[in-house]
Amino acid sequence: MNDPVAWTIAGSDSGGGAGIQVDLKVMNALGVHGCCIITALTAQNTKKVEYIEPVSEKMFVAQWDALHEDLLPKAIKTGMLAGATICKQLAEKLDPSIPVVCDPVWRSSSGQTLLDPEAFDHLLYGVLPNVKILTPNLPEVEWLLGQAISSTEDAAEKILELGVHSVLIKGGHRSGNMCTDYWTDGTDSFYFVSPRIQTTATHGTGCILSAALTAALTSGKKIPEAIFIAKTFLNQCLKEPIQAGAGINPVWIKSFKNNPADRPQIKNQSR
Repeated sequence: MNDPVAWTIAGSDSGGGAGIQVDLKVMNALGVHGCCIITALTAQNTKKVEYIEPVSEKMFVAQWDALHEDLLPKAIKTGMLAGATICKQLAEKLDPSIPVVCDPVWRSSSGQTLLDPEAFDHLLYGVLPNVKILTPNLPEVEWLLGQAISSTEDAAEKILELGVHSVLIKGGHRSGNMCTDYWTDGTDSFYFVSPRIQTTATHGTGCILSAALTAALTSGKKIPEAIFIAKTFLNQCLKEPIQAGAGINPVWIKSFKNNPADRPQIKNQSR
């Protein structure tokens, strides 16, 4: 049997802590062969993003066509999409039969905007209706909806109205000793609850979760089980920071240990 193939469509992080670099590490750690389509080059470190250069439309299409000819994916992850042209091309090329995990990257950990404002409508009305699971954090939810949120559950229902099949709203930006992520597809809903891991090494955590989720879907897992695996893997990574750089540090990406202490609790309908 051929090894399962996943694609990541995202930007390159020259600091190695997020984007394409970390996506491929995560996919390898979870036993999946990762292929990549680079949307933009970035010059960045742990402190800031210095410069962003999106790839040309011709290069984006060439990367897609080369992979599509020879390395078809079982699942696709999207991260930083950079500009309107890439969002438009992506919306036209996505195959409804292949599950898409969309990490709606808006800003970097250091606060740099990573999506051209002109791309927003193409993301909202072109890409999102093709998405199997959207993985926004709380600021990204408010950005997508254009309003502050008070209820995660209500916000999730509004996100579903954008056309996505399901949404996982991450709870990392909330306060408290527990971190609670909420998933729903409009019919079923679950909370994934873990003790909050106190660390300053959080660069790339959104990429890690969405890449791990993509890897699990590539291996044939259903969405709730794939989220469980991805959360377990992220908790493992958060406990192993890299002390490199003077800003927001990345984490070590090692083979999946599946340690029981890293597994989230799953709760249905109530916390």
